[in-house]
Amino acid sequence: MTSRHGLANIGNTCYLNSAFQALRHTKAFSDYFGTDAWKAHRHENRKGHTLAEHTAEVVVSLREPGDRMVVPAKFVRTFIEFARDFNDDIRFGAQADAAEAVQILLDGLHTQQAREVRMEISGAAVTEDQIALTKSLESWATFFRKEYSPLIDAFYGQTQTKIVCLDCKACSTRYEPWSVLKVEIPGAEKAGSPAPNLQECIASAFGSETLEGYKCDTCKKSGTTRKEAAISRYPRNLIVSLKRFTNAGAKVRARIPYDENAIDMSPWRAWPAIGTSKYRVMSTVEHLGSSRGGHYIMRTRDDDGKWYIYDDGSVAECREGGAAGPDTYMLFLEQL
Repeated sequence: MTSRHGLANIGNTCYLNSAFQALRHTKAFSDYFGTDAWKAHRHENRKGHTLAEHTAEVVVSLREPGDRMVVPAKFVRTFIEFARDFNDDIRFGAQADAAEAVQILLDGLHTQQAREVRMEISGAAVTEDQIALTKSLESWATFFRKEYSPLIDAFYGQTQTKIVCLDCKACSTRYEPWSVLKVEIPGAEKAGSPAPNLQECIASAFGSETLEGYKCDTCKKSGTTRKEAAISRYPRNLIVSLKRFTNAGAKVRARIPYDENAIDMSPWRAWPAIGTSKYRVMSTVEHLGSSRGGHYIMRTRDDDGKWYIYDDGSVAECREGGAAGPDTYMLFLEQL
C-alpha cells in the first residue's frame, strides 16, 4: 500500500475502524470497492445500496496517496442503521464487536451486490472423494444460485458436517457456508488451563464428537451418533475469529501461537487428497481490555514487507509484526 490513512473515531467506533481497515487491506476487497467494479453489480432499489456506496467512498479515500486521517461519518451512520436490523445493541456512541461488524458488513454487501447466476458442475466423479466434492459443489450452487456476488469466492467458505449413526452406520451430510470462521479456545472456561496454539483451536472446531439421544432417520432409533466436521471449501481470503469471551463473560487473555508466514489448513480439508490449503497472515485485529469495555486496534502487512499498526486515526510501524499477542482476536489470512 502506498497510502496509510487512519480512520477518525466517531464515538466508540474503534471496532468498526479496525474491522474496516483489515478488510480494505485485503486486496480483493480493496480492488473491488476501490474501483468502479462494484457499480456493475449494484441494485439501487435494494437494501444496503447506501452502505455499498459509502463503503466504496471510504475505500477510495483510503487508497489515495499520502498519510492523513479520513473521517468516515457517512459510512459509520449508514453501517449502524443497517446493522441494527441484526443486533439492537449496535447503536451510535456504543462499543460493539469487531467480528460481528465484519460479518454484518460482508453479508450485507454481498446481498446488495448479489444477482441470480447459472452454475454448472462439469467433470465425472469417480472416486469417493470426488463424489463427495461434487455434492458439496451442488450444495454451494443451490445456496448461492439466486444470490451470487463477487464477494463469495473471495471470502466465503463452506463446512461439511456428517452425522454417523453407530447402530446402523447410516451417514447424513450437510453443507453450510460462512464468511467468518469462528473457533473456540480449548480450556478457556477452566482457569489455569495452558494456552493452545492456533492449530489446536481449529482442530477443536473440526474434531469428532459423540452425541447421545440422536434419532437416526434411517433406523429410526435414538442412540449414539458421531458428529464429524471438516472444511469443504476454502476461500481465497480466510477470516478467523477466536472466541475470546467465555460464557461467564470473562475475557481470555492468552497468546495463541501461529506462524504468521505459513498457516497450514490442510488437516481440516474434507478431502485431504484433493489439494492443499496454506495461508499467511495479512492483518490482525486485537481487542484490548475486558469484556466490559475495551479498545480495538489493527495490524497489517504492507507491500513494503513491513507491518503497521492502525489505531483509529493513528498509523505507525509495528515492531511486533503479525505475531500472536495475548489480545489477538481476528486473523485475516491470504491463500498462498
